[in-house]
Parts: sequence; structure tokens; C-alpha cells
Amino acid sequence: MSPDPFAPTGEAVADAALSPNLWLTIATDGTITVVSPAAEMGQGTFTTLPAVLAEELDADWSKVKMIYPPGWDDKQHGNPGWLGIFNTTSSLATRGYFKPMRIAGAQARRVLIDAVAAKWGVPAAELATEPSVVVHKASNRRIGYGEVAAFARVPAELPKIEDKDLKAPANFRFIGKDVPRVELPLKVTGAAKYSIDAHVPGMVYAAVLQSPYEGGAPDTIDDAAARRMPGITDVVRLPNGVAVIGATVEQTQAAKTRLKVTWTNAPAARLDSEKALDEFAAIGRDKSRVGVPYASVGDAKAAMQGAAKVFRGEYRTRYTYHAQMEPLNATASVSADGKSAEIWAGTQTPTGLLNEVAKLLQTERSKISFHQHFLGGGFGRRGGTQDVVIDAVRLAQAVGKPVKLIWSRGDDIASGKFRPMTAHHIEAGFDASGKLIAWHHRVIAESVAGYRRA
Repeated sequence: MSPDPFAPTGEAVADAALSPNLWLTIATDGTITVVSPAAEMGQGTFTTLPAVLAEELDADWSKVKMIYPPGWDDKQHGNPGWLGIFNTTSSLATRGYFKPMRIAGAQARRVLIDAVAAKWGVPAAELATEPSVVVHKASNRRIGYGEVAAFARVPAELPKIEDKDLKAPANFRFIGKDVPRVELPLKVTGAAKYSIDAHVPGMVYAAVLQSPYEGGAPDTIDDAAARRMPGITDVVRLPNGVAVIGATVEQTQAAKTRLKVTWTNAPAARLDSEKALDEFAAIGRDKSRVGVPYASVGDAKAAMQGAAKVFRGEYRTRYTYHAQMEPLNATASVSADGKSAEIWAGTQTPTGLLNEVAKLLQTERSKISFHQHFLGGGFGRRGGTQDVVIDAVRLAQAVGKPVKLIWSRGDDIASGKFRPMTAHHIEAGFDASGKLIAWHHRVIAESVAGYRRA
């Protein structure tokens, strides 16, 4: 299965005539295939990153195609802005890949120019490029990138590209310009493939009744009514819930409501978020509770003591659901020996997904095959924890068939990894003329790092 409906597979890319570097291939028909490693969840990175490379390559945009990274090797295509891993969060996709992809495009352009210079017996300095064409103005000769790809050879050491070798902003054709989003026509026509659209021969469907609180596990299970429902083939205990396996989405979702389950105790069973938020606010007011400095400029405490007037305010943010349009889902197939797996999902963090699945199966990451899909919204929920993917793998291993796990919207909300709640205590000091001279902002919050690990 190709990771998206309009890009070639990894095998097709490998057969292309010229691979100037790890980021692109050029076929003899002029097709330029660019690796676009960031998750596409509506923000346009599947277009933006190839456009950055195409800028320096001086490519004809109509000939550019995009693929996700074949093999998902962090060392080859990981985001420099995220310590070299695959992670599309914090608006770091374009910022992280911007320079490497510009360099990759410039390197490929240099390889093409050098190849033409050698073939025509002219100095490389006399050659220039137009969109997907190498030009020798002195002899009025022109040759397309596809034709060059048929005879060009990649040098053992790629050309060194310095900042001075990159395009000046005044010459940009794509960067900072309106470039049509490549996936929009697919979305408008309904042809775009999200992971919820994935279909694997022989797969079954699953729905999971999850613990109503974090840390709860099934204690007693009465599944008699669920098993009697049409199309239901199995009921599987999970560490955090009970899964119903069946022939259709509708049958499994309906059978899930027939399960009668009691749950083990856990601290989260007694959580009262409104009471906890009151406690957060009280900590904010109590300045004897010393916090961890995030940023400090000057002596705010001394300035505040000298202020003519001090204003105080409290603000709160509650737990917030990420509200992605596509409910969480994943499809998984596990080998008979349990040491390899194939995953169809849309994730912001392919590195995390591959690592977690490999850890679960106690195998090597190289034995996990992953098919990235468009994401129907991410907002961080499809990054960090890979709970749905992990449950799909567990179920596929348990039943010996590919399993497609889909959460209902109710599941999505009840079992969401909510944005942490916060309480803020702010004091602002002004002098007699009304000038702001001091600002003290105390934030009381749960650990974001802990949230991402939950």
C-alpha cells in the first residue's frame, strides 16, 4: 500500500534514474520526487517542504511529486529541529527542515550542471538553469533535467554548499509565494487517504471500552451479551480496557455498549479537577511557595516594592480536549512469530510510534513497517503517546489477524490526553506616572513532559 494516493512507493523511487542525494530522485521523464517527512495535518507541510527544495533545484513545480520517507530512518530524514527525530509539533517542521532542504536542492542542481558541463565540454560557470532545464546561453543549447538524469552520475562526495551559494530572496519563485497545496484537490474530491480509510485484506474491526479513569484496569468482565451480538468474533482483555472484535465498525461499537466491566482502583478515580484547580490558584497566591524560574529580567521584587500601585489578577485554564476532526484510529498486522508488524496510521511522531511498537513486541525497529497517512487534525494529540496504535498491535497479535481499531467520538473525548490545566497569579507594578515598572507572573501547572508520557 502506498502511503498516499498520488505518490510512488519507495520501490518506485529506488528505480529512478538519478538520486542526487537522500532527498530527491529525478526520473528520465523529468519527474522529480521529493521526500517530505513532516506529518500533513492541514498545515500544508507536504507542499511547503518540497517547495523549499524545488526552489534551490530550480524545478518545474508541475513535475514535482512528494512521498513520505521510505524506511523512516531518523538518521536520513529526521527533523534537525527535533534532535533528528520524526516529530511534527511546535511549528518546527519548516523551521527544522528549511536549511537542509535548501542545501539538498542546491546540491542536486550542482550535480546536474556538472554533468552537463562534462558532456558538453564547457565550464560549469557558463551554465545556468531555468525551471527543470540546464541552459548554455553562449551556444543556445538547452537540456531538460530528465534528459540529464539519463547520463548524470552522482559524485562520491556531494558538492559543498555554502550560504553564498543559495538563492537570494529576490530570486525566489516559491518561498514566500502562493504555491497551490498539492493535497487540497484530493480533499475536495474525497480522494485523500486518512488512516481511517486504510483497508487491509482479511482485517477485522475493533472497539475498546476503556477505563473511565487513567490507570484503571479491567477487574471483572461480563461479556456474554456482547458475544451474542451478530458479527462479533472475540472479546479481548487489554491493560486499560476491553476490546470487542467483529466484522464491521457498527457491530463492534454496538457490542461495546453491552460489556459489563468493573475497574481496579487508581488515584485518578478520585480526581476532582475543579478542586485541584482551586488548589493550583492557592499555590499561585502563596509566594512563600518558591517556584522554578522560567525567565528573569532585572530585580522585579525590588521594583514591585517601590511601585506606587500594584494590580493583581488570577487566571485559569481548564483541561481542554484537542478536538481533532478524525477520531483516533490505527490498523495493525503482526507476524505469526510476533517479531514484526505493519502499521497504517496518521501520527505526528513516527519515531515514537516505531520505537513504542518495537518495544512492545520486543523486536528491532527495522522490523516495523509503517505507512503514514494524512491526519484529520493533530493538535498534539497524535504526537507523544501512541495509545491507539499500541492497542491495535496488541489486538492484532491476540487474534492473529490485521485489526482496525477505531475510537468513537465519545471514546475520543472520554479518553483524551487533555491539555494540562493551569492557574496564573500575576502582579503588575506601576510608578506614580502610570509606567509599568515590575511584572511577576506565577504559573502553576502539571508537567507537560509528564503529560506527553501519560
